[in-house]
Amino acid sequence: MSIYTKTGDKGTTALFTGQRVKKNHPRVETYGTLDELNATLSLCARVVQRRENQQLLEAVQHQLFYFSAELASEGEPTATAHKTLGDQHIQQLEQAVDRCMSALPPVHGFILPGNSEAGSRLHLARTLARRAERRLVELAEQVPVRQTLLQYLNRLSDCLYALARDEDHQHWLQQITKTVAARYLAASNSQCSPAPQSTSAELAFADVHQLLKLTVASAIELAVPVVVAVADRHGNMIMTYRMPDTLLVSSELAPKKAWTAVAMKTPTHQLSAAVQPGADLFQLEASLGGKIVTFGGGYPLWRNGQLIGGLGISGGSVEQDMTIAQMAIEALHLRNE
Repeated sequence: MSIYTKTGDKGTTALFTGQRVKKNHPRVETYGTLDELNATLSLCARVVQRRENQQLLEAVQHQLFYFSAELASEGEPTATAHKTLGDQHIQQLEQAVDRCMSALPPVHGFILPGNSEAGSRLHLARTLARRAERRLVELAEQVPVRQTLLQYLNRLSDCLYALARDEDHQHWLQQITKTVAARYLAASNSQCSPAPQSTSAELAFADVHQLLKLTVASAIELAVPVVVAVADRHGNMIMTYRMPDTLLVSSELAPKKAWTAVAMKTPTHQLSAAVQPGADLFQLEASLGGKIVTFGGGYPLWRNGQLIGGLGISGGSVEQDMTIAQMAIEALHLRNE
C-alpha cells in the first residue's frame, strides 16, 4: 500500500471526520505539535534510568494519540477516536510529579536544562508541551475545546520538568558512586606496600594521647581554643576533647572533619573544589545529610602505607585549624595525605 495519496499536494489535509482544512489550520498546528512531542517522548523513553519513568512516558505517548484524534475531529468523533483523556490521566501525571519532587532537594531559582542525556531530552519535551499548550489556547478561542485537554497539557509540562530533575538526580548519584569508588580504589592502590605489623594499622593509646597533647599545645601557642577529634580507620570516634571557651559549633564540626578525612581518605580542604556546581562531587554534602565537611581542618592519618585514622580540628579560622593539625601530625611522623 502506498503511503502517498497526493490529496495533500494543494496544502490541505483531511480531519478524522472527513472535512478538509488547510495544513496551517489551528487544529492541524495543535495536533501537529502534539505529534512532535510524541516523537520526542519516544527518544526520552529510550534513555531514562528509572523503569517507572519509562512506563509513564510510554503511557503518555498513547494518551497523546487519543488527544490528537479528538483535536482532529470536528463535530462527533469517529470510532477511531473512541478513547478520550479524563481526570484519571491528569491524576497520574500529578502523582508522578509528587513522587519525583518529594525525593529531590529544593530549588530556589532557575536551573539550566539538563545535566544528563535523559534530563536534557525531557526538558526539550517539556518545551514542546508548553508550545502545544499555547497552540491549544489559540484553538480554544475559535472552537470548543474540553477544559480537561487544557488541564492535561498544563500538568504534562510540569510532569516532564519533574521527570527531568529526577533523571538528572539519578545520573548525579551514579556519578558520585563512581567517583567515590574510584577515589577509594586509587587511595588503596597508592598505599600498597608490604603488610605492616598488625599494631601499625591501628591508632594506639599513645598515639591518641600524643595527638591530643600536641594539638592542645599548638592551639595554646596560637591562642585559639579548639575541639580535637580523633577517629579510627573505620571512622569511629576514639576521642573528642573540647578546650575551654571553644565555640559550641566546633563540637559538631571537629568529629565530622575527622570522619570525612577517613571516609574520603583525603584532607578536607582538598574536597572544596570537588563539590562546587558542575564538579564531580557537587551536592555530596546534601546527599550525605551533612556528615561531610569540605573545608580545612580534617586529615587522614597514614602509617607505613596504611590508613590508621583521622584527625579533626575546629575552633579557629580554617587556616589556624589546618596549622594546628599539621603541626601535630608532623611531630608524630604521621603522613597526612
